[in-house]
Formats: sequence, structure tokens, C-alpha cells
Amino acid sequence: MNASQNPFATGRVERLLGFDPELIGTSWETIDERWHELGRRACVVGHHGSGKTTFLDAMAKRLGGRVDRLFFNDGKRRLSAEDLKVLDGCAGAFLLVDGDEYLGWMERRRLLRASARAKGTLFARHQSRGLPKLLRLKADPKLARVLLGRISEEWLQKFEGALDSRLAQLDGNLRDLWLDCFDSARRADNSLGF
Repeated sequence: MNASQNPFATGRVERLLGFDPELIGTSWETIDERWHELGRRACVVGHHGSGKTTFLDAMAKRLGGRVDRLFFNDGKRRLSAEDLKVLDGCAGAFLLVDGDEYLGWMERRRLLRASARAKGTLFARHQSRGLPKLLRLKADPKLARVLLGRISEEWLQKFEGALDSRLAQLDGNLRDLWLDCFDSARRADNSLGF
């Protein structure tokens, strides 16, 4: 089985599992109103794999005008020359920042100061750390079941009995859950001789 045939292929999962505010008990209108109340400067909070980046992706599509994105992670812990160029030109743009917690204190401070010039900023973080919180995202077994059903009803039936324990073993990380399901689907396919 190649990735395009697998129900858990990354591209397919991303298409099927765009952020849906109803699954967390809210609406886009409520989110938009709250963001405006917070002066268009806030963060979305959650643990690894809870949907923060998926939320930023959806928000980027909803914003009118220019949207600039900055990404940081374990492998990218410094502001690059390109990042600094984005920050220098962010006035009048919406700035979405994913993972600024990976930056050192001085660079994070520089980022926060520069981001104040943007038309609006939204950070995806594990903790709010001084920014007002727009949303807190948390994966739970109920949400995992709904999302898995959107990916594949067949695989929902196969995994449903072990879904709670799988999610717990992965510390509630939905991204890792889909990768685990992908590996299981591939192993099952290989055992059938495909």
C-alpha cells in the first residue's frame, strides 16, 4: 500500500480534518468576536498534536488581506534572516506564529516587539505566557472518534476498542495517533500480501 491509498495519508487527513469549531463547542463567529475583543493579539493553546497548527491553517484562510507565517520547532530555534524580513514588513499584515516557545528569551522578545506592528497576531503555543488566550485545544477520546470516523468509518470500527488506550499512550497527540493508525493500516495491508 502506498501513501495515496492509505486512509491515513498525511494529505488526505489534512483535507478531511480541517479545523471545525463546532467540535470544540464554538463557532467561527464566536472565535472572530473574541479575537477582536482581544485586540487581534492572542494565542491558541494546547499540547503537541492538539490541533493548534490546523487551527492556524484554517484561520489563515479566513483572514482578508496578507497573512505572514512563522514556524519554529525543535529543529528551528532561532530567527532566520527570512524571519527577520517578515517581521520588518509585517505592518498591515496578519502574523501567525507557530511554536515561538522554541526561541530563546531574547529572540522571543524581539519577535513579540516586532509583531506589535502587525494588523493582528495569533500565536500557537503550549502555554499562554503573557498573551491573552483565544482558545485552548485539547484532544480527548470523543473528539478522536469523531475525527477518525471522518477519515474512515472502517478504521474507526477497527480501532474503536483500543482508541482510548492508544490516545493515552500518545499523550493525547492526535497527529501521532493518525501516524500510529497509518502504521497499523500499512502493517495490516502487508500481512494480506499487498
